[in-house]
Amino acid sequence: MIKQLPIPYIVCIIIGIVLGLILGTKWYLAFLYWGELEKFSWVRYFFPQFINNTLWGFLVPVVYYFMQKFSLGKASTRGEKMKAIGASLALAAFHESFSYVLWFLPADWFGWFRFNLKEFDYIIGAFPTGFISRVVEYWIIYGILSAMDYAKKYRLKQLELVQMESQLANAQLSALRLQLQPHFLFNTLNTISSLMDINIKDAQKMVSRLGNLLRAVLDKNKRARVSLREELEFTDNYLSIERMRFMDRLSLIYDVDDSLMDAEVPSLILQPLVENAVKHGLSQKTDPGTITITARRKESGTMEIEVKDDGVGSDQSNQLLLKGGIGLRNVEERLNLIYKGEANMDIVSVADEGFKVVLTLPVKTFEL
Repeated sequence: MIKQLPIPYIVCIIIGIVLGLILGTKWYLAFLYWGELEKFSWVRYFFPQFINNTLWGFLVPVVYYFMQKFSLGKASTRGEKMKAIGASLALAAFHESFSYVLWFLPADWFGWFRFNLKEFDYIIGAFPTGFISRVVEYWIIYGILSAMDYAKKYRLKQLELVQMESQLANAQLSALRLQLQPHFLFNTLNTISSLMDINIKDAQKMVSRLGNLLRAVLDKNKRARVSLREELEFTDNYLSIERMRFMDRLSLIYDVDDSLMDAEVPSLILQPLVENAVKHGLSQKTDPGTITITARRKESGTMEIEVKDDGVGSDQSNQLLLKGGIGLRNVEERLNLIYKGEANMDIVSVADEGFKVVLTLPVKTFEL
């Protein structure tokens, strides 16, 4: 039970000793203020207060044990509540009785005063008042321990929640990697097959780039968050393959603030956006197309990452676009999960005018 205390046992004892010293000294200062210091007795006034509080420091594990064993919550039965009250009365009676033993035995042993019938009558007369005080003190300690125990359990629950959210974010990242593989790999392999008859060198380059891309995607140790620099490198590798597929009909423009290169972003957050631009914007037009990736710092302390194409666009609402696109929905859900409302994703698409997705993220420097 000592190991389960919300604070170390030694701290409980030290607090009891300190309170005993403070409350015992209070009597000395009171007599000094009243101008009756000659009536003050360390044995009669200081010593009992010191014993009382120090003893509670040693008895804290017992209070905590009763708190754990007999619940006073809404779900507790009437019998449990009566046991909790009975436990408090029993411990208060023990404390009051044992404190007299700790007080009178040393006093009699060292000859400070003798334990006689008069002192026994004093104990009998003072016991009810002291007992009530001990009961009140018991429930004060009970309440403090309950609050600390609740706070400890709350912190543990919060830690578990953070760990679960981290696991969920990693699971979503894994799902995104799996989502990337099938159709992209199929299209790329088809392109490589076609290039083998036309340009073997380009086919070899494409195989090499595909290997680098898949190595990054399948890396089980891939971090959930990376620097913007790393994310752009991965995206550029992905788009270089797509450019070969489109026979250089696809152009890329990067407009990135250099001061944001080390900013932290979720891993694989841009790939679904550029994939969406290629798949739904540029693959359906015969003319050359351009994808522009922009990253700029805002005065509000955030950064704005924009992925824009000049493809066919769409006249659907944002809700329909998110509902129909697994990649876009995945991005939005991951942003909500990671940033707790501090990030935002806006979609702007007009038929025949292209497609634009804007991510607004807090600026945090990525650290290895």
